[in-house]
Amino acid sequence: MLSKDLKEIIDLSGGRYIIVENGSPKYIVMNFDEYKSAIFDRKSSVQSLTEEELIERINTDISLWREKQAEVESDALIDEIEELEDIEYV
Repeated sequence: MLSKDLKEIIDLSGGRYIIVENGSPKYIVMNFDEYKSAIFDRKSSVQSLTEEELIERINTDISLWREKQAEVESDALIDEIEELEDIEYV
């Protein structure tokens, strides 16, 4: 449960708060009704797209997914390298 103070801070920032880790945005905290509305708007906007626009949207989503996967793989590789660096060889 969010504290009253945290809710007030989020409301003061426009109802959305972005949490940043290592200089990159990682999470967004927002009102649930606003989130539902955004998801519904996205679904209804997809239904009104032409075939070409839909293909472009899908390609954009795939590109964003690939970027995220590359970031996840890179983070895992960095973690593995750091673990190997911590090993003391005798």
